[in-house]
Amino acid sequence: MLKSKARGRVAGRAAAAGVVSAGLLLGLSALGAHADTKTVTYSCTPNVGGAAVTHDFMVTLTASTSAVSGTQYTATLSVQPVTTPAFPAPVEIASGATIELQPTVSASALPAGMTAGVSTPSPTGTPLTAVVASGGAMPALPTATMTVTPQSGATSVVLTAKDFKISMIAPAGTGTTTTTPTALYNCVVATTGANTAPAVATIAVASPSASPSASASPSASPSPSASASPRPSSTRTVYETVFASPSPVKTKKSKSAQIENTPGGGAATGGGGDAGPDARLFVLTGTALMLAAGAGGLVLRARRRPVRQ
Repeated sequence: MLKSKARGRVAGRAAAAGVVSAGLLLGLSALGAHADTKTVTYSCTPNVGGAAVTHDFMVTLTASTSAVSGTQYTATLSVQPVTTPAFPAPVEIASGATIELQPTVSASALPAGMTAGVSTPSPTGTPLTAVVASGGAMPALPTATMTVTPQSGATSVVLTAKDFKISMIAPAGTGTTTTTPTALYNCVVATTGANTAPAVATIAVASPSASPSASASPSASPSPSASASPRPSSTRTVYETVFASPSPVKTKKSKSAQIENTPGGGAATGGGGDAGPDARLFVLTGTALMLAAGAGGLVLRARRRPVRQ
């Protein structure tokens, strides 16, 4: 029973570790995704009147693979209507007119409190070569290119493609002012349905490189070492013959060469002769006492042993 419980606890811990590892992997992969392509459902309201049209769009948001804080980098946004069913044109679009896209892309930066500026692009497509009738399929939308500037100190920027507007610029020679776009649709992400999650792209942001200052510091290091290195100088070797003096001998005439009084320190100071009786006498006496005690104990034990009958 104890073994089964222990095995159950081990299996539970292993399963929990697997779930945590999977979550970390998924989180890291989502954080490192600098491009996102998905189908998003938008509710588009025509500016010329009429009911809103719910339509699916293929949204592709791509950011640079690397960025530096405080420096601009580019991101692109492509929004194309799914052809089935056709995304209808609210009015007739004349030949030679151009389509303009005005997307809304938000940016959030990490850590908390950091910001990132995003430009507001208004890309214009190429002039149409044919007339698009009212209710006909809308032409392709131009790709938007924007600049993103993360604040100094930011470590990552998350871009989110949100709403967008579609306008038309009339061709020249039609009597309509060509510099003022005519609004066609105002599209927002639908609140219901299976494709309501917007496209998101994340970019890692690095700190500015300090390579110029780092390169300057090593260049200055060789000069002090070179200046501090001593120059070789000529040396002069002098040889001297030294004779060992004989150790003093204790004689009657030169008693001052030896220690007259033995210091108190035992054999370590050479005073063993004056330290009292020899220690071997104590060792032998103790050994004799131990032997005598052992012999006496054996005799007493032999006397107390009961006689077997």
